[in-house]
Amino acid sequence: MNFLVFLDTRAGELEKILSGVKSMILKEIDSEKPEEHPAKPGDSLYFLRNNDECAVRVKATVVRVLLCDDSLDEDLSHILKESQAKLQLTEDQYNYWSAKRQATFVEFESAQKIPEFHITPGKITDRTRWIASEEICQVTEEEVKEGTDETGSGH
Repeated sequence: MNFLVFLDTRAGELEKILSGVKSMILKEIDSEKPEEHPAKPGDSLYFLRNNDECAVRVKATVVRVLLCDDSLDEDLSHILKESQAKLQLTEDQYNYWSAKRQATFVEFESAQKIPEFHITPGKITDRTRWIASEEICQVTEEEVKEGTDETGSGH
């Protein structure tokens, strides 16, 4: 599965990933809506800044996924501190995530620049959620230019 992941522009997350400093990202869990496509090792992550440009420039591969919820003996803030070397959270990000009751920790490797491509803005309805798709072309501008079907955004 492929996932489009919006990054915090103000925190410089894309730059941290490209420099190799950041190798883990957090994914929010919505207990109201079970995930149709959970991330798993071998999946591809396509990173883009959370702004209006909708340009994808970096790809990485998932190597490990850890679900942390209330059932664990440790609280989330403790796990965040232990994982900070890989997460590289800002203080604001840490405060946001430590207030949550659950999260998915997704570790990745092989982050690399790829030829830039653009996501169709109309395919993005919620920038707080990851967008899952079988084929990444399902959410690119090229599909719309070619006049193909606009389904498959993963929502």
